[in-house]
Amino acid sequence: MASVRDVAKRAGVSISTVSVALNNSARVSVETHRRVMEAVEATGYSPNSIARSLRLGRTSLIGLVVSEITNPFFAALAKIIQSEAQRAGYNLIVCNSDENASRELELLDILRTQRVAGIIVSPSGHDEAYRRALDGFAEMPMVMIDRYLDGLGRGFVGLDSRLAGRMVTQYLLRLGHRRIAFVGGPEGISSADERFAGFGEAMAEAGFAADPELCRHADFRAETAYSIARELLLRSDRPSAFIAVNNVTMIGTLQAIEDLGFQCPFDVSLAGMDEFPLASVLRPRLTVAAQPIEEIGRRAVASLLKSVARPKGSIEDPSAHFLPPTLLVGGSCRDLRENYGERSMRAGESAGS
Repeated sequence: MASVRDVAKRAGVSISTVSVALNNSARVSVETHRRVMEAVEATGYSPNSIARSLRLGRTSLIGLVVSEITNPFFAALAKIIQSEAQRAGYNLIVCNSDENASRELELLDILRTQRVAGIIVSPSGHDEAYRRALDGFAEMPMVMIDRYLDGLGRGFVGLDSRLAGRMVTQYLLRLGHRRIAFVGGPEGISSADERFAGFGEAMAEAGFAADPELCRHADFRAETAYSIARELLLRSDRPSAFIAVNNVTMIGTLQAIEDLGFQCPFDVSLAGMDEFPLASVLRPRLTVAAQPIEEIGRRAVASLLKSVARPKGSIEDPSAHFLPPTLLVGGSCRDLRENYGERSMRAGESAGS
């Protein structure tokens, strides 16, 4: 059976460096940690994890609590976080709160009893009672993702959601759309609130008022988005375009458009937030403000491990990182500024001149 001495010899470092790399990877360089982990794999060395967790008061586990694991965004993000955690010598436990704040707090407590090194969480709650409950986890290194809660003293990594809402709205406005419906998320959830705020700002800056009858708050579920979109599409003054607050509501909205016999984008346009792996198979290809999922995952793990490595009793880093989206233009938005025949004629005239 391989020993720590075998690992040290193969990695070209001291035994104490191997111990530090295995117990607290943040205290060694990335290159040293990589050599040690490669040596561990090559020699088949298996440290006594139980003894180590008793000595450190924690395990080499990281908890990830997401609000809805069936959302393709969170599934993709979990994969990246797992890869980054393993690269740093940690294993990942993934939990789903199902958009239930009480269940989320139970999961956080379960992870604490399992002595996880730290937790990455997409918070489902937002009221004062929820915030007070989180205060009970002050000793646990924790980083928030996707949804920002101000004043918690915790690190955050996620999308600049207000910019995403502005970006998609401005694109539709440039195409000549004015009656734009917004299928939003639950009020009080920062990502939903900020995307809706960005929509309103873009409309106001362009000199247009958003029609409150076309702005609905939902629950991030496809079936709810379907019902809202269906209702609005059956109006005599139906909107020319929809903005969906995330990928799940976008799918529900697109289904309603198709089930009612409308064609996207010829009868109604659709844009939204969040790219997802299977989006490329949808027709038309959807126009979205895409999140930098890989960067969010990498930064979240790096921020958490920095918190895990801090001396006991020191103040946690509350830095918030709002990352910009990227507008991916598909074929789901019609240009209303001129009809297709005029565009074709002008294109032909231009080609013949």
